[in-house]
Amino acid sequence: MRSLFALFLLCIAISTARATTLKDVIVDINTKNLEDLKREINALPDSEKRKIEILYLLQQGKEEEAKRILSELRKSKKVLSNIILLPSTIYSIVVDKANERLFLVRLEGNIPKVVLSFPCITGKRPGDKLKEGDQRTPEGIYFPMYWKANLPKVYGIGAFPLDYPNLLDRKILKRNGYGIWIHGTDNPNRPPYSSNGCIVLRNSDLSTLRKYISLKRTPVVIVSKLSYSTKGELLSERKSLLNFIMTWKRAWENTPKDIDGYLSLYDKDFVWDKGNLDDWVRYKRRITKYKKWIKIKISDLTIAKDGRLLKFGNIYVARMILNYKSNNYKSVSNKVLYIIKRDGKWKILGEENL
Repeated sequence: MRSLFALFLLCIAISTARATTLKDVIVDINTKNLEDLKREINALPDSEKRKIEILYLLQQGKEEEAKRILSELRKSKKVLSNIILLPSTIYSIVVDKANERLFLVRLEGNIPKVVLSFPCITGKRPGDKLKEGDQRTPEGIYFPMYWKANLPKVYGIGAFPLDYPNLLDRKILKRNGYGIWIHGTDNPNRPPYSSNGCIVLRNSDLSTLRKYISLKRTPVVIVSKLSYSTKGELLSERKSLLNFIMTWKRAWENTPKDIDGYLSLYDKDFVWDKGNLDDWVRYKRRITKYKKWIKIKISDLTIAKDGRLLKFGNIYVARMILNYKSNNYKSVSNKVLYIIKRDGKWKILGEENL
């Protein structure tokens, strides 16, 4: 058996066989000669050849190595699920704290794909940021607010300050601190886990990354561990969230007739810059009295998924350019919605403008 598995792994013959899965090769294996088997195996996709490798390693008693390859194989069939939706012109950044790796992601074929990857340095202490000075890198979804140059040498070529602490950090998670940046370093030998909470890249990598960042539009998803799902699960989640956002838009447009339907989409723990849900309800009822009609246009929509499971479950962050018009007011804003699922229904946990 050992020699047969080794033969499977080492075969290099040019193939004209049509086998597409390991199962195809195994069917009636006792009737095939070795040359036919070699051709069929060589024609298999890489993922199927990895299955043969797993079987061989198990037969050799190398369970840890087999387990590692099996884990890689399972991941390869799934897609990165921290990024739900991006416009064609927008990239996203995903920071994996556990492996100190920064990934640049875009949608290709409607699915998130990593297009660039860089090593990075994160906080000196593990875990999520809780308070000022704890030397941890916060987890969550943030946006680069502006580019800052001419800084002290420790920051390299410059920095993108993030909007930490955001609305949820301040109002719900009660986290404080400030000055969380993506910045460069002039020290190519800087050790891992040596920042005070910032995300640090080599100057050359930051220079490359800078070309893909859109201020106040590029989602920066910082996680302790990447999230994966099947393509079908991702598409289903995207459809559900898009339906909810469009329901929210139509309900807002309909508030002159039915404000209760609109307000029902907000969670009981909802927060905004000026207060809680009760304050929001009073504010909306007051200003809606003077509305005869409302028209809303949504564009440039991004949706990202927080890697943490908080008491609300996962938090989803939707950012959009919102063009608002009514009989007595109009505005264009860069709006952010913090969305959760409560008792099986999507709800808005927070709302703010960048």
